[in-house]
Amino acid sequence: MARDSEQAGAKVLGIEDGGEIVHVEFETATGETVAGIYELIGWTQAPKAVKLKVEQELWVPQKTH
Repeated sequence: MARDSEQAGAKVLGIEDGGEIVHVEFETATGETVAGIYELIGWTQAPKAVKLKVEQELWVPQKTH
């Protein structure tokens, strides 16, 4: 379930590799502050350039010789 970062008390501490890796700190339901590093496994809403590239590759696969 998606939660608004302000409502959840989350802070983005850093973004690397164009959003492929994100460092986040948040508070658990018990009040403990935790931090994690998250790696992108898929886009919910991709940047336009990424979406266009994927769509083009689906329509016209790149030749690999």
